[in-house]
Amino acid sequence: MSENALSDEQKRVVWRYVELWRRFRRLPGGYRSFSKLEDDLAQGCGMLLCGLLVEAQASHVITADVKDPKFFAAIFHDDDSAVPDITAQELQQARRYIIDGEGTAPIRWWWAQPPFPALVADADMDGH
Repeated sequence: MSENALSDEQKRVVWRYVELWRRFRRLPGGYRSFSKLEDDLAQGCGMLLCGLLVEAQASHVITADVKDPKFFAAIFHDDDSAVPDITAQELQQARRYIIDGEGTAPIRWWWAQPPFPALVADADMDGH
């Protein structure tokens, strides 16, 4: 494996980071594309089009997120105050999932439950 190449586990760290970023974050300026991520990762280390800097020899494969430095700091620098809309418990679970590949990705309550349980229950009773 060349110095520039990423291991399969390093690629999985990047994908887990992207997965959680998509669940919890939005950019104020609009869209952030990860459509070329697989191709970018195949090229190895460097600045990816999505704004992630990846380096195979670093302690954490993702060394910067220029488009969302606050989320990066929350995950890789244990900064619980960087993203106040994510709870400390969610961040702890996210770090364990992204960095160590352990556990499951945190899910916001509105992803796990219908947003309006009474309306869903009424629809079930009406057969809709």
